[in-house]
Amino acid sequence: MPNATCFLIAYSVVFVLELARWRLPSTGKVGWWTRVVLMGAASVSLFTHTLYLLDRIFLATSGTTSTWAISWHDWGILSAWTLALAYVWLLIQRSENWIGIFVLPFVLMLVSVSIILSPKTLESANSATGWRLLHGFAMMVGTMLVSLGFAMAAMYFLQAWRLKNKRASQSRFQLPSLEYLQLFGRNCLLGSAASIGFGMVSGVIMNLTRDGRVEWLDRGILFSAGLFVWLVIASAIQWQLSRRGSGDATAWMNILSFLIVAAAVALVLSTPHGGNKMFAPDENGQSSVNRDLRVEPSLSEGKVP
Repeated sequence: MPNATCFLIAYSVVFVLELARWRLPSTGKVGWWTRVVLMGAASVSLFTHTLYLLDRIFLATSGTTSTWAISWHDWGILSAWTLALAYVWLLIQRSENWIGIFVLPFVLMLVSVSIILSPKTLESANSATGWRLLHGFAMMVGTMLVSLGFAMAAMYFLQAWRLKNKRASQSRFQLPSLEYLQLFGRNCLLGSAASIGFGMVSGVIMNLTRDGRVEWLDRGILFSAGLFVWLVIASAIQWQLSRRGSGDATAWMNILSFLIVAAAVALVLSTPHGGNKMFAPDENGQSSVNRDLRVEPSLSEGKVP
């Protein structure tokens, strides 16, 4: 099975190919073959990434218990995979546009951070495991949509500047239309609000299933709630302003949402809610994250009976 470094290198090659398009014609046989090679490299990278992710899923579900064993390494790999899948889909739909330059840096960053994170797994010891996975997956999807929205906003402002200065038609650097970027950014904002809202609901159910109560004043819950409220407000603001013909509003809301989400994620991970103390020993000398989480060796490393 490939390791994470393999597809990190593969995505780096794809990013270099995206940059190399600057010096190559975008039309004719050269442009066609450039897109074919780029599509092939991106597909191989995603395929290798998928094989690694499937291997991690197999390890997570092959334990002696009925629970899933998952780590922050796995969440990072899955997050990068969702963004890479979105990139390949956009490449298929709009291969003439240079979308990868704005999306691939997020993929490379997530894979790099995942390699740094420990592959040791967090295994839940109670029936809240399913809700925990839904909670984590929903929050991850919301964060990834915000990241895509930021990429679309960056392209929007760059394309608006190029059109204003009449440089779009004189350059090989092709970007989607402002209308497409505005619509895509709006959908990302709405989707992220819905995903994080579902993540909050599943998180509440998870806590009720586990403890019979919810720690409403927990910093992680407060940060998540504040994030959801902001995304709802941002969606309402951009909807109102976009009706008045202000395309910049959607782009600005996406950029602000990304910055707020990045800060919120960092704050959540700095709390016990985010599991930052997963390897800290408790009073009994055992490592733990929360009351219901324990650190287990990765199945790939073997278990000590």
